[in-house]
Amino acid sequence: MEIVTLSSKGQIVIPSKFRKKFSLKEGDSLVIIEEKGSIRLQPLVNLSELWGADQLKNTGSMLKEMRKEWDNELEGKTAL
Repeated sequence: MEIVTLSSKGQIVIPSKFRKKFSLKEGDSLVIIEEKGSIRLQPLVNLSELWGADQLKNTGSMLKEMRKEWDNELEGKTAL
């Protein structure tokens, strides 16, 4: 577990070991997801990196689930 501090501008620094582990670099986008009273950060998937992924075993259902989550997130943002 790592502790980060929120700046006056609402920013946090992701510790280097996590940036390295998840191959995060300057300019990358993260998705913030609220789950049961907690916050989760997740790297935004570049759809071009998924090219051909549907040919792998059982990825079709995974991609459909990801699309459903994205659609739900967008609906939540536009409802505000």
